[in-house]
Amino acid sequence: MTDLTPLTPIEALLQSAMDGKTTIGAFMKAFVASDVVLLTGSLVTADGSGFDPLLFDKQGTLHVAVFTDMARVGVHSQQAPHTIRMRMIEVLKRVPGGYGVVVNPGTSLGLELSPAGIGEILKDFA
Repeated sequence: MTDLTPLTPIEALLQSAMDGKTTIGAFMKAFVASDVVLLTGSLVTADGSGFDPLLFDKQGTLHVAVFTDMARVGVHSQQAPHTIRMRMIEVLKRVPGGYGVVVNPGTSLGLELSPAGIGEILKDFA
């Protein structure tokens, strides 16, 4: 159970999955099709250059931070003040090998995807 009220349909589905009311597979199917917010330290040009994503070190593995809504960004915008929106499946396709993803870092309504987990999701949904 989370102490945050879901702000978006994908957050409601995530909470439902965290509460055991929705299967992880059903959540992931919707999640990879959803739009997420990424923070970047510099402006991103039309060709994608300048992308400098907010990263977190989780037990020695770098994780790209993604947010389900701008309201979840919070203080992290001080570290990476620019934003881009992207479909989650496209984010996963672009995460370098050996990196993970952390969703809504610093909140109770989030999750972590390991590098191996990203590979499995891409096999199932890409």
